[in-house]
Amino acid sequence: SPLLHLLHSALNSRCSLAIVTGTSVGLGRTLIELLLERGELVVATLRRPSDIDEVAAKYHETLLVLPLNITDTEQISHAFTKAKERFGRIDIVVNNAAISTLGEVETVDSSDARAIIETNFWGTLSVTKEAIKFFREVNPPGVGGRILQMSSFAGFVGLPGAGYYTASKFGELYHNLLTKL
Repeated sequence: SPLLHLLHSALNSRCSLAIVTGTSVGLGRTLIELLLERGELVVATLRRPSDIDEVAAKYHETLLVLPLNITDTEQISHAFTKAKERFGRIDIVVNNAAISTLGEVETVDSSDARAIIETNFWGTLSVTKEAIKFFREVNPPGVGGRILQMSSFAGFVGLPGAGYYTASKFGELYHNLLTKL
């Protein structure tokens, strides 16, 4: 798959450590399972760690599961600290966490709309900032790290009934351009 090819090129030949956000279901869950099957070290972050208890039981030596709401900068910092304590480094950060509410722009409650932007844009940006800081200050000089940003086609083309999600994903794409400067 294209995702596995991208990850393979991002991972070094040595056993790598990936921190992945949004791992309770879908792409995030599949990704951590694939990485663990390859023998990689993984920090899986999600709002309810009990959602992946069976994965944690199977891979208890190579998997660290941590609670994380990416809108909480203290939790983000804590997750990176715990990864350092357990594994000593982070090679890859996969920004996968996102939320959405479907509905016409005028019918979506403003608190739901703000939560989408807060999570999908600001939360992702907060994780990225912590990753860059970690890569510069903790990983050995010259090693750095990689950030993989999972986004959406919605970042390029508006989707009916998903105006706020589309806006947040466009923001992610813009944010990705800024971090390449």
